[in-house]
Amino acid sequence: MKKEEMLKDFARCYFENGKNGSKAYRDTYGRGKHLKDSTCSANASRLLKNAKVQEYLSELNKKAESPLILTKQQRMIWLSRVVNTPIGKVDEKSDLCQSHSVTESEFGTTVKITMPNKLSAIAELNKMDGAYEPEKIEVKSELSFSSLLKSLPSDPLVRGTEES
Repeated sequence: MKKEEMLKDFARCYFENGKNGSKAYRDTYGRGKHLKDSTCSANASRLLKNAKVQEYLSELNKKAESPLILTKQQRMIWLSRVVNTPIGKVDEKSDLCQSHSVTESEFGTTVKITMPNKLSAIAELNKMDGAYEPEKIEVKSELSFSSLLKSLPSDPLVRGTEES
């Protein structure tokens, strides 16, 4: 990735992580590496003084100030309304209505309204709050590193070193 793209990525991560510079640095530059917190903090501080990063952050702030963009709080309120609003209280004009259909039959008119899934809304709220702990993955191997080394030939052929 080019330097300018990395700076943009850092600015985006910083903005999306609630202005946590260390986390933004680790997410951008530390993928697959173990970085000390002090290193991340110092480098993030240095990057936040970079004119290009400041420019990108300014652009992101302008976009976020658009009245069309929901803030985190607005999204959480909407998701909470999904959970707390009974389906009978939602009509076709509600922002909680995902679909609406009217069917005429010999028995009368049937109105069907679908709203977002309540369990999915709860799950999304939990993610936004950080309520979930990272999944732990346990890896077991029947081979140890030393047994793998012992299985290698003791005198491997080396290519490209033959004398003419």
